[in-house]
Amino acid sequence: MNSIESLRLDSDTQISELGKLDNEKISDSLIFVGSGDSYVAGLIAEYLTNYKCKCYSPSDLFNSDFIKGQTYCFVSVTGRTKANISMAERATRSGSKTVAITFNENSKLAQVCDKTIHPRLKRANTPTAGFGSFVANAVTCLQASGIIVPKKFKIWHQNAVKISQNVLDSLVLPADKVFLLGNNALYPIALYASFQLAEFFGTVGMAHKLEEFCHSPIFGLKKSDKVWIFGQNEKRYRSRLERLGLFTSYIELYSSDALAQVFQSIFLVQNLMLLLAARYGYTELQYLLKEDVLKVSSDIIYGG
Repeated sequence: MNSIESLRLDSDTQISELGKLDNEKISDSLIFVGSGDSYVAGLIAEYLTNYKCKCYSPSDLFNSDFIKGQTYCFVSVTGRTKANISMAERATRSGSKTVAITFNENSKLAQVCDKTIHPRLKRANTPTAGFGSFVANAVTCLQASGIIVPKKFKIWHQNAVKISQNVLDSLVLPADKVFLLGNNALYPIALYASFQLAEFFGTVGMAHKLEEFCHSPIFGLKKSDKVWIFGQNEKRYRSRLERLGLFTSYIELYSSDALAQVFQSIFLVQNLMLLLAARYGYTELQYLLKEDVLKVSSDIIYGG
């Protein structure tokens, strides 16, 4: 089975598994720490708790003091990320409460934290962390911060599949670069999409909050660049960008239900990657084929 087909299987498997996640509230003012997809999972919790929770990457905390008594949740699928482990050790020594949210209960991260939460999710066998582990981490972060997540994953996924099929014809996979724009809770979704584009296709995705994009990055646009807007009744921005001769795609994701919006958007990104891979004939995740880049990345992340 090729790597993209395994993710297709993982996409289906997660829907029946996510409803089994049931984690107790830790606090409504947690600090989440993570990198990559794990950072996005914490960022979603930051937005959906109206900033009662905070989210940082480990590098944000390199020179920071940890707050005694405050609970820090270190999010990592593998539990092997060097920077996360280092920050968790410092936080524990400082007297802060530390929690590892990880699929690897025997990892170094789990060992240095006071408590471990293992998202109990049956996953398809994939060469990567997979789709399900990211969504499970997002659900776990929300539950740990006291948000009740309804078991509507099947409905949300079905809605996302419909939206992705409807917008597919308006999307072009850029050979070089795509700007991904989203406000509020859709900014983490744009960031997640940028990671997926890089891993699936080797495409550079630049995620920005929509208004902040117009303050400066907009001046670096080239005619060959593409723009995807994850919108909430913001279609007017598409026509304004198209006046510049830019190929702009708009995906309407507004919902009065914030949880529905977030999870439908996540599933939409996942399904769009699979649909685009099928359209353009990709069978393998491109980042797995870049062995020299992958080695450098792993050396930096895991301290090889």
